[in-house]
Amino acid sequence: MKVICAKDELMKGMQIVSPVISSKITLPVLSNFLFETEENKIKLSATDLEIGVTCYIKAEIVEQGAVTIPAKRFNDIIKEVSDGNIEIKADETNQINLKAGKAKFTLMGIDKKDYPALPEFQKDKIISVKSSVIASMFRKTLFSVSKDSQKYVLNGVYFIIEDGFIKAVSTDGRRLSYVNIDGFNKDIKGKVIIPTKAVSDILRLISVNEKAEEIKISLSDNLMTTMIGDITFQTKLIEGVFPNYEQVIPKKTMSKIKLNAAQTMTAVKQMALLTGDKLVADRSSSIRLSFEKNKMLVSANTAGLGSGETEIDIEYDGEVFDMSFNPNYIKDILQNIEEENIYFSYTTPQSPIIITPEKDTSYLCVVMPMRA
Repeated sequence: MKVICAKDELMKGMQIVSPVISSKITLPVLSNFLFETEENKIKLSATDLEIGVTCYIKAEIVEQGAVTIPAKRFNDIIKEVSDGNIEIKADETNQINLKAGKAKFTLMGIDKKDYPALPEFQKDKIISVKSSVIASMFRKTLFSVSKDSQKYVLNGVYFIIEDGFIKAVSTDGRRLSYVNIDGFNKDIKGKVIIPTKAVSDILRLISVNEKAEEIKISLSDNLMTTMIGDITFQTKLIEGVFPNYEQVIPKKTMSKIKLNAAQTMTAVKQMALLTGDKLVADRSSSIRLSFEKNKMLVSANTAGLGSGETEIDIEYDGEVFDMSFNPNYIKDILQNIEEENIYFSYTTPQSPIIITPEKDTSYLCVVMPMRA
């Protein structure tokens, strides 16, 4: 095999495949990526057996061939060599020779036949979604995913396609995020739990390939495949039954409070400075939201740290009450709402609140208050 490829093309390809390669490998070949020629381009592939990605970069193909290359070493070399074309050769012993300007390098690869084969993209049942829509759905739910490995079915985003709707749900038991978008093919159905890392990778690949306006999604029993332009990403799915999220979302609320999102964020950030780094499940390390007629007091009082209070104007004409929350939960939600105003809806001061944008009815978050 012999190819000539521009440094920036190789850098682009490595940016896509390198993050998939795990440092905790069980097989030596998994620390490599697959480098193979196809007509006038190079196909790069990487997998850790849980997730896999392939992409294409432009190159001059002098001699066809394939080899697996040590990913970290190759990436480090490419970063350091001068700009311009790089010549890459591999012989039948899987020795790889790199030439960039006056610099020369030799690496030892592993034969292609030892590299795990990635499943083919299933083209019979796919759904096309705008990349911006998927990115928005995942950003609005990723922060609520549980980090508790014991609750493995909560360690991902529940992704549902049914009746022309796409839904994304996540929860860690104290909060829940829910997005519901319609206007899709009613014949495509599926319910899967996408692992947290895979969701993050899809967001990363969408940002890398900004020209791809649509993403194609194919679901099977244990695999989700997405195509983002010429990038194909696959992930194994979390097995298990996601909890009944619908029963967590209050069906009726007694009152609706209108707040300015930016002002609320500022107030919460200020008072969060007076809470402990590791929040415990009581009010001593939370912030308190006190609601009165057309104003909300945001306060914090943490032993050994100090106390503080600030006030913002709101639209509210109900009874006086207060609730305590983990400030990070409120901040996570607010930074994913792009509208000027939000609503806090509640039934009782002891029950969960629903936070929604003023206009976007497709998104809501449920947050449990912290008990005294």
